[in-house]
Amino acid sequence: MSAKVSIAAMAMGLWLMVLLISPSAMAVELDFNLSAPTSGTVSYAGGGSDLIGSNIEVDNVVGLSTPANANVTSLCISCVLNFNSGTLTGAGGSNPSNNGWWAFGPGGTITISGGVQLQGATDILPGSTLLSGTFNSAFVQDLGVQGFKVTFGSFSDTKHPDLLSYYGLTPGTPFQGALALLFASTDTGVGNSFTSTSIFSGNVVNAVVVPLPAAALLFASGLSGMAWLRSKGVYRLTLRALWPREL
Repeated sequence: MSAKVSIAAMAMGLWLMVLLISPSAMAVELDFNLSAPTSGTVSYAGGGSDLIGSNIEVDNVVGLSTPANANVTSLCISCVLNFNSGTLTGAGGSNPSNNGWWAFGPGGTITISGGVQLQGATDILPGSTLLSGTFNSAFVQDLGVQGFKVTFGSFSDTKHPDLLSYYGLTPGTPFQGALALLFASTDTGVGNSFTSTSIFSGNVVNAVVVPLPAAALLFASGLSGMAWLRSKGVYRLTLRALWPREL
């Protein structure tokens, strides 16, 4: 399948997610933000390897429509994101607009560790596990300009009990999450290995929802990714890369 076809299918899926997810299903979220400049590494070693993120700096967390402390942003203390997806399941799609895509299957882990400054409450100490989960899927899309790439991923996770309590949620509450990262790496060809220490920004969104298919969650992460790409001033660049003039 060509990149043009796969991108068109992704765009259709994003549109369908808006229709399929009810407002109540996505009402309560915890959103971890990564703002540029962001330290850390994103890499893929080639072959049947997994996608790996190492020591990626996380800046803050905010509760959206939470029962308590809604819209209150809490600063992270030495927080880092680490993940490894399932192994590669497919790659391809190179055309004049981009250098292809990489798809990864379920498995692997995702964690955010560190401390959190909680306004009006006892802080969570550095070194604590704030988020721990397992990947459902992951996807990397090359944007075709200066090595820019976007990583999308979906996962299931749980949170630190004190973080949940601060935002009015019951400890042990299960979450579904979506990951989006913008980074750059040298283009080595479709399906080949890459390593990047140029991570610009990103977002890890977690919602209390009725479980949805992994593919649907991956599309939801794409919506999140497009939102912060617009906020970082690269929206037009992304549209030119992801939406060819002729499908």
